[in-house]
Amino acid sequence: MKSLRFNFCHPVKAKAHLVPLTGTDTKCLRMNVDSDESNLLEIPIDQCCDGNWRIELEWEYGNESFHHKKEFEVKRNKLLY
Repeated sequence: MKSLRFNFCHPVKAKAHLVPLTGTDTKCLRMNVDSDESNLLEIPIDQCCDGNWRIELEWEYGNESFHHKKEFEVKRNKLLY
C-alpha cells in the first residue's frame, strides 16, 4: 500500500483532502485519518491515479486549528531501463 506519511509530536485526528492537479475526469478524495497513539499519520494514495496531486490536511490541537498543503506526484508501473 502506497501512502503519504506525516510524523507529529502528538496524536492527530485530521481531515485529508486529496485534490488532482492533472486530469479533469479525476475526482477529489476525502477521508478522516487518525494517527492513534503512534503520532504517525499515514494517508493511503492507492486510489490516486497517475499525475500531480495536492494534499490538504486540517486538524485541531490545543484549541488551535491547523492547515497544511503539499503537492506530490503519483507514478505507477514506471519501467526503468
